[in-house]
Amino acid sequence: MAAALIVFGAMATVKADDAPAVPLPHVSPNKTDAPAAAATDSSGSGGDSTATTGATDATTAGPSDGSDVNSDLGGSGDDLDEVPDDSGATAAPDVGPPADIRPGSYTLEARLSSDGPPLGDGVKWRVFADTLGNDGHMQMLGQADGGIVYFGLSPGTYYVHAAYGRAGATRKLTVTDRTGGQVVVLNAGGMRLTAVNGKDTPLGTGDVTFDIYAPDEAGAEERFLLVPNAPPGHIISLNAGVYHVVCKYGSGNAVVSADIKIDPGKLSEATLFEKAAKLTLKLVEQHGGEALADTAWSVTTPKGDQVAQTVGAFPTVVLSAGDYIAIAKHDGKDYQTSFTVATGTDRDVEVLAQQ
Repeated sequence: MAAALIVFGAMATVKADDAPAVPLPHVSPNKTDAPAAAATDSSGSGGDSTATTGATDATTAGPSDGSDVNSDLGGSGDDLDEVPDDSGATAAPDVGPPADIRPGSYTLEARLSSDGPPLGDGVKWRVFADTLGNDGHMQMLGQADGGIVYFGLSPGTYYVHAAYGRAGATRKLTVTDRTGGQVVVLNAGGMRLTAVNGKDTPLGTGDVTFDIYAPDEAGAEERFLLVPNAPPGHIISLNAGVYHVVCKYGSGNAVVSADIKIDPGKLSEATLFEKAAKLTLKLVEQHGGEALADTAWSVTTPKGDQVAQTVGAFPTVVLSAGDYIAIAKHDGKDYQTSFTVATGTDRDVEVLAQQ
């Protein structure tokens, strides 16, 4: 492997204007040929939630919106501790070499699915030696960006990793001649998440975030948090599989979840439905009066389970629909009132500072 040569510069990558981005076929709620997402409720008040998904022939731009949720799929350092895994979720059929191989170089091409077109941009490539170095790591020999890239490789064995957003695949390469190539099928698609409150009130950035958990056959208790705090509306590229998505509206108990399926070469869109409202808490000496500062707040269920805690003259909390008790602590005294949250009904909750 010491004789291996990685050549960069003009041959390292194909620029976007040389190979335009490939549209990603996408999934939307307009047809029923894809299964609806299974949804479960995680709210403290015991309400329910649903998520809608489906499929159409529409297209959208590839999953590279420049946000942090489309950062490299882990392992982005310059070396690896062990041979990268090329089985499991990233397994895909070998579709043979690229159609256009540049003489004198080893051509690497990425596709989302085995029958899909080549990706024109947005792929991060890394090539590793197949043996561990003196430091116990697999040495990274070179890297390049682009859907199709060209390396100068001496005959030998290598490992190549291709990352596209949060999707990735590792393949073992056996190079016998400097002119050759390999198509790496990512077996991946995209996910775009949105949320509404009630029937039709959209929730945007700043209102909701999504946690995306990787598929895990060991069960729900073993799920790995793959993408934390993803914003709504962004396209996140992922390997094919069923992902558990948790939608958080505010910092209270307005939390719902759903399982979303990602198919190779498609964009899955899902809308999660919250049943909640924003409440502004106020401790006042009389109804309609000025809110008292330096007040510590606690919101509980009628059974005494705490669902929110905050400090301020008029803090805002988001709560799932249901019954609650607001407890205000001011100047060493506690005051409280019971109230009910109705879906989509944002309002003030006043607690009277009276014994």
